[in-house]
Amino acid sequence: MELEKVFTVLSLVGLGGILGNYFRILWERQNSAQLQKQEFKEKRYKCVVILLLSYLDFEKSKPLLHLHGRKEINSIEDLKDELEVEWNNMILFASEDVLMTLRLFIKTPSKEKFVAVAVAMRNDLWGGKISLDKLL
Repeated sequence: MELEKVFTVLSLVGLGGILGNYFRILWERQNSAQLQKQEFKEKRYKCVVILLLSYLDFEKSKPLLHLHGRKEINSIEDLKDELEVEWNNMILFASEDVLMTLRLFIKTPSKEKFVAVAVAMRNDLWGGKISLDKLL
């Protein structure tokens, strides 16, 4: 009888350890996937911010775009086409607010619309609202 209790206790401890380990692995896998998604989104947003700034002052930015591997962008129309491609790709991961503000920028670019896109990206990445009025 005592031997059965010992086996029961050892079984429960072992099962608890196995279950605990299983749930820890699931949590770590999910956490890792979220981190990879966040890092990807941050990289893409940084690239888009550079393209947006280049759009606002293309002639000044053109040599820098070429220096950083964007040799195919030779005109403002090429840059606009690239922003359209980025917008289409962002449908996969960007928030609705980012997509809407970027669409407005592409249609009629301005410094104010750039700031709106950047703030939407910031909110999508890390949350936290900031006032556009204070930035402009």
